[in-house]
Amino acid sequence: MKRKMSRRAFIISSTVGIFAVATGVWSVKSGYLNSHDRMTKTIFAVFEKRLSYLKWDKAQVMSFIKDFLTHTRNKGYLNKVRRLSFFYPLYAHTNWLERTSFAGKIRSFEERIVTKFLFSTNFFREGADETKPVKYLSYYDPYKMPCQNPFAQWQ
Repeated sequence: MKRKMSRRAFIISSTVGIFAVATGVWSVKSGYLNSHDRMTKTIFAVFEKRLSYLKWDKAQVMSFIKDFLTHTRNKGYLNKVRRLSFFYPLYAHTNWLERTSFAGKIRSFEERIVTKFLFSTNFFREGADETKPVKYLSYYDPYKMPCQNPFAQWQ
């Protein structure tokens, strides 16, 4: 006697199949990139999402990302970046992660990178003018240059 497949069984097996295919594609896509490349692409995706209204040069942003990843004070933070970079395809191409319980952590991650970048550029020295191109000067470290105040108005 043949058993017919119920609607519930069909929906469950279809969902499991779609999840398995999506997981395989995701693993292959992020598996081609090593951890450093994934982290670089994830940080660059932050610039594309959060700073798209500014005029910045890709080469200068990549120079900042290189400095950010190699700076000694960021070593503990890079573990968090490495974990988030595993979800790079979801972060870069969808807004799905913003609707999860990780939204606060992702927002904090984005704000830290954007703040560090803007302090490292001429953005505040030019009066926070969004029409002028943003140029990367050097990696901002308040412990190396404690007297630097990017918000000071010099006349």
